[in-house]
Parts: sequence; C-alpha cells; structure tokens
Amino acid sequence: MRSFPQSINFIYDSDFYVTSDSITQVLEFDISKYMNGIGMVWGTQCNHLKDGDWDIWDNVNNLWISAGVPCHFINGWNHVTLSLQRGSDDSLIYQSIALDGTTYVINKTYLPGPADPSWWGVTANYQMDGNSAFTPNTTYLDNFSVSYW
Repeated sequence: MRSFPQSINFIYDSDFYVTSDSITQVLEFDISKYMNGIGMVWGTQCNHLKDGDWDIWDNVNNLWISAGVPCHFINGWNHVTLSLQRGSDDSLIYQSIALDGTTYVINKTYLPGPADPSWWGVTANYQMDGNSAFTPNTTYLDNFSVSYW
C-alpha cells in the first residue's frame, strides 16, 4: 500500500460569473480524493432552477441529496467557499457552504465509495448544466483555489 498525505481539511474557493441565471440549471463544485481503492467525492451542486437548494453527493448510493440549505446565484459575479473534511474513518464531512457572504452550516457525513486501486490523488472539478432546451450559455471561474492540509 502506498503512503498518501493524511490531509483531512479541504477548502474549495472561487469566484464565478453567470451570464444567465434563468438558463443555468446547476453549477457543480467538487473535490475528490482517491487512495487505497477508496473514492471520496465531495460533490456539491447548486440546483438553481429545480428547487433552489444545495445538493451534496452520496458516494455509496451514487445520488444527490438535498443539503437543506438555499442556493441562489445572480447574473454577474458570485463567490463560493466549500469547507470539507475527511474523517478518521475516511468518511466525507460536508462542514459548510458559503455563497456570496452567507455561510450555511451543513455538518453532514457520508461514507466513501470504491475506486480503482490505481487511482491516487486529489482532483477539483467545476461543471455547468444548462436547461433542457440546450440554450447557449456561458459561465466563468476566476480566483479559483483548492487548499488541503
């Protein structure tokens, strides 16, 4: 078994620009960590047009679960900060989500899922989902950073 940094705290921080909030269905912000056949995907998505809530990813059941806190971004610049943690049992702890200066405490824990044993490392992801009509749309990221220790 290879050694891996014992990082347990993660911060995903970014500004994002939305050109049309009436078209942008979902904005997804993720950090993933892979080691020893374990996949830890801290998936978060702002489900803007469906129910206006933040969703978080359940790795075991492969599905999105409402975090029970609102997510409403605006046309123009927005700012998001995710505070995440890996538990001593490799559980995924969603601590908080901050959007445009308002912090929502989540404090929900999920188990990790399986991963290919050859996968090692930390990744970050951003994804924009448009509306069902596939209307052209653009978003931008700036001042993006991921910190872990």
